[in-house]
Amino acid sequence: MVTTEPFSSSLFSDQSRDFILHKRILIIGGTSGVGAELAKHYVNAGHDVWITGRRQPEQTEATFLPLNISDDPKQLAQDLDLLLADIGKLHTLIFAAGYLQRGHIDDLTDDDLATMVNTGLLAPMLLVQRLKREAIGPLKVILISSSSQYTPREREPAYSATKAAMGMLGASLARDPDLGKVLVVAPSGIATAFWDGSGEDTSTMLDPHWVSNQIVDLSSGPFKYKYAKILRHPARVEVVECLNNQMEPATP
Repeated sequence: MVTTEPFSSSLFSDQSRDFILHKRILIIGGTSGVGAELAKHYVNAGHDVWITGRRQPEQTEATFLPLNISDDPKQLAQDLDLLLADIGKLHTLIFAAGYLQRGHIDDLTDDDLATMVNTGLLAPMLLVQRLKREAIGPLKVILISSSSQYTPREREPAYSATKAAMGMLGASLARDPDLGKVLVVAPSGIATAFWDGSGEDTSTMLDPHWVSNQIVDLSSGPFKYKYAKILRHPARVEVVECLNNQMEPATP
């Protein structure tokens, strides 16, 4: 089913509706690519936006906080605690960070495997765990994964596994009645700096600005859980599943 239309509000309780006009939003991996485009959109819409990354971007109106996710889970937890102490309470978490090392499983180092797991799974889990406790109202969660979430690739065993796990994390979090809306978006390849130095041909990949617009549209309107693929050839959006607060399918 291909759709980006809003869903009938009669299917959902008031808890899942976006009543708050001015929001506090954290974007993990918001210094480039889709994360940066989303940050620009939400800043222009008048929201308070914090972004993280390894390097400060040249131009941004969002507040930048450095975050380097490594293979050390204890260090990650400490870094996230310091990060959140600087920000305070939030309405929305957008997780757009990614880390890819290609190779057969025996070609990958222990550090490669641990960093992919920490980036793709442990970091979003720790963030939701912490933010839910102090959120301003039910926390809204947007997880941006990849087509690797549902497409096995020979030289991406760990990356594909973490992206699939991120998708299941989102689907499970949506069952928590104390959390707000959960959106899981799985885009195909996007022409961003993520591919720099990889030798990957980005000429046919999706435009990050267009992808960010689709994510904004998908996150709007009433729902409790939504899972969508953003595909190319041609560029399009496929809503795979949309559920209301009773975890029942919602008809567009």
